Amino acid sequence: MKKIFSLSFFLSLALIACDNEGVQNDLNSTGAVSVEAEVAIEETEAVLDDIALYSESAYGISTSKSSSTLTSKSDDKRGYSEFFRECSDIVIEITDTLITTTITFNGECEDNDGNVITGTITKVREIGDGIKTKTLTFTDLSVNGYLVNGTKQYTFTAENDNGNPEITGTTNITVETEDGTYTKEGNRTVEITAGGDTYTCYDDEKTITGSFTFTNAEGSTFTMEITTDLVKPAACKYIALGVKTYTTPEGTITLDYGDGTCDNVATKTAIDGTVTEVELRKKRKK
Repeated sequence: MKKIFSLSFFLSLALIACDNEGVQNDLNSTGAVSVEAEVAIEETEAVLDDIALYSESAYGISTSKSSSTLTSKSDDKRGYSEFFRECSDIVIEITDTLITTTITFNGECEDNDGNVITGTITKVREIGDGIKTKTLTFTDLSVNGYLVNGTKQYTFTAENDNGNPEITGTTNITVETEDGTYTKEGNRTVEITAGGDTYTCYDDEKTITGSFTFTNAEGSTFTMEITTDLVKPAACKYIALGVKTYTTPEGTITLDYGDGTCDNVATKTAIDGTVTEVELRKKRKK
């Protein structure tokens, strides 16, 4: 009888151990999926940041109430930054109360980092003393195959306390990924920490801070905080420096973008301490 009891006891322990192992693997898998999706969303929003930033009047795209049409010293009416190429069109409409900028990316329009953008964005600013907030609205905008809907509200500062151009504000968007549709809500600041003394976008180094809440297709949520400022050097297509910390119900995950070396990988440390690489700038597979 003792032998039968002992055998049953050890079988139970084995089953529990296997079950726990399965749970741990599920946690690691869930974390990996969340991080991969968030990285794609981060890279998508970086494009939205550029659209917001370089559509400002400081870059030669006039939104003066004294003009009812787009005015710019550049011949193609897309400003001085060279971010908006021939495949993009900008139209500005001005009323007594609103300035509406419509930016259309025709076909598969590539930016200087090779991101493929398709669709139309509407940018609105109310006219009034002291009103500086702009709202970007995205309706089925495609960035590298990821479909974006929602809004981005921000203010632009030509010179912050460091003397640099900066945009800061809130994001409320949905992005379709391989893992379903994610909702992203939070705050974000992008500062041009080098190259801000010229109009061109090609020499701009950007530093990014912020924190967000994500909700996946199943309704599960996790948070992400940039715990070490993210840095995208001017000559690099990727974020090359900085750390993100993800907080999930199961534990904490970190993503380290490296020491400033330009490459297309970041290092993920999972909940159980497992270290793997995450590939950056992966276009969505259709």
